[in-house]
Amino acid sequence: MKLLYSLYKEYKVLIRDRAGLAITFIMPTVLILIMTLIQDSTFKSVNESSVPLLYVDRDHDSLSQTLEKYINNSKFFVITKKQLGNEEVKKEIAQGHYFIGIIVPENTSKKLRERSMARIAKLLNSFSGDSTSTAEATGTDTSGITLNLFFDPITKKSFKTTISNSIERIISQIEMQGMVSALNEKMSETFPDAKPAAMENTPLVSVTEEYASYNNSTIIPNAVQHNVPAWTLFAMFFICIPLGGNIIKEREDGSAFRLLTMPGSYFIVMLGKLLTYTIVSLIQFALMLLVGLFVLPLLGLPQLNTGDSLPLLFLIALSAGLAATGFGLLVGTVASTHDQAALFGAVFIIILAAIGGVWVPTFVMPDIMKTISVVSPLNWGLESFYAVFIRNSTLKEIWPEILKLWLFFGFTLGGAYLFHKYKRLK
Repeated sequence: MKLLYSLYKEYKVLIRDRAGLAITFIMPTVLILIMTLIQDSTFKSVNESSVPLLYVDRDHDSLSQTLEKYINNSKFFVITKKQLGNEEVKKEIAQGHYFIGIIVPENTSKKLRERSMARIAKLLNSFSGDSTSTAEATGTDTSGITLNLFFDPITKKSFKTTISNSIERIISQIEMQGMVSALNEKMSETFPDAKPAAMENTPLVSVTEEYASYNNSTIIPNAVQHNVPAWTLFAMFFICIPLGGNIIKEREDGSAFRLLTMPGSYFIVMLGKLLTYTIVSLIQFALMLLVGLFVLPLLGLPQLNTGDSLPLLFLIALSAGLAATGFGLLVGTVASTHDQAALFGAVFIIILAAIGGVWVPTFVMPDIMKTISVVSPLNWGLESFYAVFIRNSTLKEIWPEILKLWLFFGFTLGGAYLFHKYKRLK
């Protein structure tokens, strides 16, 4: 009965501050909407069929036409064709209008045919013992053929390498087709009655791609998968400010002293606060899931994929909620004033969020920050949500992270209780 009355008292205190309660639920919702929209736009700028490409064709022949066709078929670029000078192309790229610019110089196709014919002739002549190539005999220019690629200065090196490799692979296919055409033409001179062979484009070696997961999950990570759990955890831990303020207010107005004069342990008072604010954390979690499932798709964003284990999600949310509430109890017990609780709680949570991967995902952090991130309880919760949302992991795979949250909860709750005892003895 003492615990039930303690819960009822905390409920009355909580609903009395309606503005603070509204912020507790509205703040994470707004953060999820804003941050997901921002990050989704960033992901889309380097996603399939969305890379803006400026294509300058000065060749107007087979190579430039085939290259344009291959680039269109790759479904990785959005091509804009213009006739601009090199400096004008650089300016367009530098101003961020396009991610990449390609210039196909004049007579590129003609030079490719000449080079292909020269190489085939050299190859065939080598069988007859003639080391003089057709290029040397005819005075053909054997210098390389150059295509000009321009990249936006902010383009990451890894992305630049990926695009360059894709363009080079397309050029290699065109070169191979040119070599086969040259070979057919040369062979037709020797065997005029033979029918030219068509080049087979089917690759001899195929590569399969799939996302690695524990349980054959095909979920693709996106901005929604990151921001919904990230900002839910941030909101859970930010609850330390109203919880700490509640404890300090009770000390200042004498409520805490009156509670101590009543029969029962102070631990019952702490347990009432713990259960009340843990329930608030779980309500936050449920609300954020609903935002990810129903609100974000209305804004044109992907729908949150929650995986296949709702009980496991509840366990993660409960563990994170207990850890956050335990931290709030510790802050409220240690701090002497509202300003101390608010300042320390807010700054400390922001630091934990920053190093834990809430603001910026850990997979894009430098190695030193990835190492530091493992000390943040928000990172433990976030990695657990990732495992369920993206990999369909089971409790067997994520129990170390959940155990860390429970140990953090036990440490903060025990610390708050012992510090309260220490202050009473003083």
